[in-house]
Amino acid sequence: MQVWYIQDLQRQPVDPKHYGQLCSGNCYLVLYTYQKLGCVQYLLYLWQGNAGNKGERPPVSDTRLFHVQGTESHNTRTMEVPARASSLTSGDVFFLITSHVCYLWFGKGCHGDQREMARTVVTVFPGNNKETVLEGQEPLYFWEALGGRAPYPSNKRLPKEVWSIQPRLFECSSHAGCLVLTEVLFFGQEDLDKYDIMLLDTCQEIFLWLGEAAGEWKKEAVAWGLEYLRTHPAERSLATPIFVVKQGHEPATFTGWFVTWDPYKWMNSQSYEEMVGSSLGPGSAISEMTAAFKGSQDRPENELGLDLRVDGANPSMNHTSSCSDSMVNGSLPREKLMHQALEDLPPGVDPARKEFYLSDSDFQDIFGKSKEEFYSMAKWKQQQEKKKLGFF
Repeated sequence: MQVWYIQDLQRQPVDPKHYGQLCSGNCYLVLYTYQKLGCVQYLLYLWQGNAGNKGERPPVSDTRLFHVQGTESHNTRTMEVPARASSLTSGDVFFLITSHVCYLWFGKGCHGDQREMARTVVTVFPGNNKETVLEGQEPLYFWEALGGRAPYPSNKRLPKEVWSIQPRLFECSSHAGCLVLTEVLFFGQEDLDKYDIMLLDTCQEIFLWLGEAAGEWKKEAVAWGLEYLRTHPAERSLATPIFVVKQGHEPATFTGWFVTWDPYKWMNSQSYEEMVGSSLGPGSAISEMTAAFKGSQDRPENELGLDLRVDGANPSMNHTSSCSDSMVNGSLPREKLMHQALEDLPPGVDPARKEFYLSDSDFQDIFGKSKEEFYSMAKWKQQQEKKKLGFF
């Protein structure tokens, strides 16, 4: 891990012994480097302070109060709060630092893990004169340092914040300068399309996933995340963290929100021909078809024989003239596929992939894109287009 703070538009390295100590008047860059599947990966965090003192440290008072929250090393944070009695809460631990002593104040509602972490964190503060104070047994000097007694939340267990909202995935687009979001229900990894920018809202953070072919819209991603928070009907905080994730470089903090995740999916991308050949099961569709006239002394000259190769096999089959009239060079006319019920489809057509049997020119004319472009889309988007055009 490497940490820098920004000063005069320049990066200044932070001494490793001060890692994790952030001043609200500064902005920090934190670069975390790790390995995944044998490749070096990076997480880059930009932490923005909320004070307007141009990066300078605020004057330090002789009396300072710190609120300690957390139960173990990965979830504990200590934040400075106003040094007055009303900042205390019975459910947590506080440090009161004066010119003579550092008090560890344990509220009645805190438990053993919190107290243990507080004893570890307090070692960061200089000086050896540290005293433990239990709520209700404070010395007079403790209250004097805080400016006197004052009411504060005294229930032993403050209600925990409960997130009733489930993670939601949206496809992002822009029309006439306005952000348009289309929600994907019951989402999975297969819904992440390389041509798209997707927004994953996990309640406590926002992820913007950039497909490798998303192109020009990539520059708009962070602005879209802010616009989403600003216009959210639940009045979401604009301080909600926003993460930009690139296709093929998804960290565990992102992939963990998916029921299943294939880390090799983006590494083993198949061509359209490979995808079609591997996705069709025996007897489900014709992967390759050639039509040829086969002369025979035993048959009339105008009789056709079709040589069918299904999934690499090459069985010889004779079809009636009605079949040969409708299926030529592996394609079918659009009127035999569009808006057709199962029982009305030509023999051998997979009803789940009716569009596959169109000729390339008909497919381009109807869908406005090539078969390769269509099958590279997310499955839910394919289904939407097939429903709209009469192929579902």
